[in-house]
Amino acid sequence: MTPGERRAGRAVREAVRRHGYAVCHGRAAQWARAAGPAPDIAGLLGADLPRYRAAREPAVRERLVGSRVLLRWAVAAAGGTAPERVRLGRDGRGRPVVRAPAGLDAGLAHTADTLVVGVARGRLIGVDVEARNRSLLTLAGKICHPAELAELRGLPPGERNARLLRLWTLKEAYTKALGVGLARDFTSLRTELLGAGWRSGCEEAAGGLLVAVAVGPAGPGR
Repeated sequence: MTPGERRAGRAVREAVRRHGYAVCHGRAAQWARAAGPAPDIAGLLGADLPRYRAAREPAVRERLVGSRVLLRWAVAAAGGTAPERVRLGRDGRGRPVVRAPAGLDAGLAHTADTLVVGVARGRLIGVDVEARNRSLLTLAGKICHPAELAELRGLPPGERNARLLRLWTLKEAYTKALGVGLARDFTSLRTELLGAGWRSGCEEAAGGLLVAVAVGPAGPGR
């Protein structure tokens, strides 16, 4: 582990200790290389191995490997253990499940070659990432609650897409945390009213990206 990785690991542990969660960004190629020259692909990918074998594009394979390496590293950092001791799985809807160390939850998202991982202790977490220049205006009717649509129409035209991107990524992060994803009707959901104890937010990241996180309330069994 490099000094930079050790510092980043300490930052993840401190964020989880202070706030209950941490969010990490990375490049797929960088984290795929971190797996080593001859990684145990089957052990690393688990249930995602068929996707890896079926992928024809090298970039897709690279993203699958890189995302799992980053996910294991982030969970290990949050749990104060080694990546090889992390045990991951997926639930029936494909959502990541942290089997060891106990008490942690994780979320994963990507766009192009950028990976985002969220890790939380004792609560659910979901993350999403989108390019800030992506246009979603034609999808406003499928993304927005009626009250949000009214708010959107009241904005200057040049501000509408930025607001729509924020709504989209926040709703994606929230529904990923719940494990329902796009199966949830976004038009019935308001980002200001996610539920008691939920926290959410967006931040701009390098490379023209918008990263969203949604973190649930602490609860027994989480």
